[in-house]
Amino acid sequence: MAQLSGTGSEMEHTRGAFNTISNDVLQHLSQETLRKTAAQLSSKALATINLLVRNLFERTADIGFFATDDDVRDYLAQYMQGTMTDEQHEDLCARFEEYQKKYTVYENIVLFDSQGQLLHQLDPSQTMLDHFHPIVALAQQSSAPYIERFYETELNGRTYKSLVYAHEVRSEDGRKPLGVLCLCFKFVNELDTIFHNLIAENDWTVGVLLDEQRNVIASSDAYQIPLGARLCTAPDQDWFICRFAGREYLCVTKHSEGYQGYLGPGWLGQAMIPLQYAFHHTMHAMVAQINGETLRKVMRSPMIFSDTLLSIPKQAASIQSKLNQSVWNGNIWQSNYVDTQQKNFSKTLLCEISNTGHKTQQIIEQMVSELYQTVVSVMLENSSFCAQMAVDILDRNLYERANDVRWWALTHSFRELLGQSQVSKEDKRKISEVLRYINGLYTVYDNLIVFDRQGEVMAVSNHRYDHLVGTQLQDDWVGRTRSCLSTQDYVVSPFEKTPLYGDQCTYIYAAPIRNLESTGIVGGIAIVFDSTPQFQAMLQDVVPRDGDDDPVAGSFTVFVNDQLSVISSTHQEIAIGESFELIPAISKLKESEQLFDIAVYHNTYYAVGAHASYGYREYKGAQDSYRNKVVALIFTPLGKVDEINQRIRAEAQVIHNKFNPNLFLQYGKDTQEYATFYVADTWMGIETQYVREAIDEIQLRTLPEPAPFIAGMHAYQNEVIPIIDLARMLGHAHYSTDYRQIIVIEDKNTSLKFGVFVSALGEIPYLTPGQIQPMTSLFRGVSHNPGIAIANIAQHSMLTLVTAQSMWNKALTVRTLRQEEQVLV
Repeated sequence: MAQLSGTGSEMEHTRGAFNTISNDVLQHLSQETLRKTAAQLSSKALATINLLVRNLFERTADIGFFATDDDVRDYLAQYMQGTMTDEQHEDLCARFEEYQKKYTVYENIVLFDSQGQLLHQLDPSQTMLDHFHPIVALAQQSSAPYIERFYETELNGRTYKSLVYAHEVRSEDGRKPLGVLCLCFKFVNELDTIFHNLIAENDWTVGVLLDEQRNVIASSDAYQIPLGARLCTAPDQDWFICRFAGREYLCVTKHSEGYQGYLGPGWLGQAMIPLQYAFHHTMHAMVAQINGETLRKVMRSPMIFSDTLLSIPKQAASIQSKLNQSVWNGNIWQSNYVDTQQKNFSKTLLCEISNTGHKTQQIIEQMVSELYQTVVSVMLENSSFCAQMAVDILDRNLYERANDVRWWALTHSFRELLGQSQVSKEDKRKISEVLRYINGLYTVYDNLIVFDRQGEVMAVSNHRYDHLVGTQLQDDWVGRTRSCLSTQDYVVSPFEKTPLYGDQCTYIYAAPIRNLESTGIVGGIAIVFDSTPQFQAMLQDVVPRDGDDDPVAGSFTVFVNDQLSVISSTHQEIAIGESFELIPAISKLKESEQLFDIAVYHNTYYAVGAHASYGYREYKGAQDSYRNKVVALIFTPLGKVDEINQRIRAEAQVIHNKFNPNLFLQYGKDTQEYATFYVADTWMGIETQYVREAIDEIQLRTLPEPAPFIAGMHAYQNEVIPIIDLARMLGHAHYSTDYRQIIVIEDKNTSLKFGVFVSALGEIPYLTPGQIQPMTSLFRGVSHNPGIAIANIAQHSMLTLVTAQSMWNKALTVRTLRQEEQVLV
């Protein structure tokens, strides 16, 4: 380049600049790719432990309530008195079976007497809790609401794991110990379900659960990370690398965030992926579904990209502009000082140099686009994952509601009192006391209601609804309750406003109460879900979080039912019960299906993830007649529409690299070379013999009383020359560029020497006289300025040719060149 330019200029800085910016892009791209993978691992690790802890929180309430069950108390009392009959034993067996039918999260129910002697267990094949188990003494000595212990035993060479909840059973007055009740949680089954929902089949991620000693107690892939293995952890780090069994893993460890003050057994969730597979996941399939124009705009958002990242394409274009300037000057030098034969070869070589720069710039821009798409895809994927977690939490929660109402319908006192021919005021008081006791343990309910067969309210748990006692329930779900055929059946109201919940929207679960002989329905129980705070808590738990685990500012979450009615929202302007029409496509989602998109809401672009509920265990499963599709939507802000549009408009005004190296017309007979350039969108040219070179503006000194289009004076070599503002002369709106280039023009015949501001440099083609048509030969009225001509080249591109004298003359007048050209219209 130094040889061809004739100036001996050093091009090392151009190559160095391209190298520096390439390294910058690669560094940012690798950092964002790492952040993307770490964010995915973090979500899975946190979901593993949080979903488990939420489930176990329900178990802590179950054991406390079941330990006060009248049937269990009566059984133990009769046993201690030595008066227990075979029929009573069979009744207890049936009672345990009914409980497990409702709460299928338990694999066994075990009952000990006060001496630690095993009396009965639902699954006699299990040996986890055999005679005189230590948990009995723990439960008897503890004043805590429950005992929680994790056990492992081996049977026939196979390891069994069980998480056991225990509680002492005492007489109704609380004075006499009767025994100990244990509920054995389906630990392995539950973790398999969690891992199955979190980790796809083609995902190399391994999910593990670690105990307090950091030993693996559950693994999604026991062949990679076996049970019992001890792993390194780093709960306080965003990510870390550990080595296990000769393979390096990228890992994220998470503590439980807790639920309702319950933090779980002190375990950790960890997600890990082999390093060689950690970055294989591509985002192209995800962003390919997004509208191209919307994606292009979002990728210019200052909300999610720093100015450093957003300016990289501009930096690459600036470097290329500098290279083009050197190539352009080289062509000028070749045109004016080199013979024709060498000139053609040199110009071809210069063209290839410029082409190489263009290819380098395109590679950088492609990497930057990959970087932008990676960042956007992280937010889309995170929103989609959070939406899945939201419906998972919702279905797991409502699964418990269906269990509770069916089990409480089997309460002995309810069945006995409602089975009488007349329910006295004292009977109603007893029912109310039981309801209040239950509601005290299960705080997710606003109210519990017991009604008779005709729908008359007998008792309530919440004093605020005492006025309902004696009134008649007319709702459709009341009638459907009387149609339930078995103890497994239940009904749910639509999500709608009801006076049973202060005229707010909620779900009401109901089940029939049968007499003690199970020969007929004598009433029913309705549980009013406290939906407003409970759904809010679910949505708050899944709101997208940043690298510091803080909620992303401006993000919000929504639950919508299959009628597109809002169930709950963390956005203050999206009200419960209103129609949600922002993303109509969610109405077509089937169970467990998802979608992600970029939507505009309140002048803001959002990454939106949506996921339709899919049930939990038997709840809304094949054997359950109840269906209620709920869609969770997670909105993560990507940028303000106005700010992005304003930035795009400003960037569009910056003109870069109009130079097209492919436009190269070879020398021919009677041809003349023209140096071309751009002023905004106007393509102009001047014979190369009048051009000295293109230079950068270093310092421009304005004049106190300049001519109309003289911008000022500029130092050039050892003299000062005037600079013409061509944009103003052409009547263009102001244009901008990173640096203004000046073309130095000299007409030796008239001793003219001046510079002109240009937006970008163009090609230096050869033109024949036949391609050029002077304006004086086309139109009348322009003969006073014969220096303007039009050339039609490059696929009908119009090139305006000027002379040095015509530009100088026009600079000293008031009328613009554009006004001259309007004669052409």
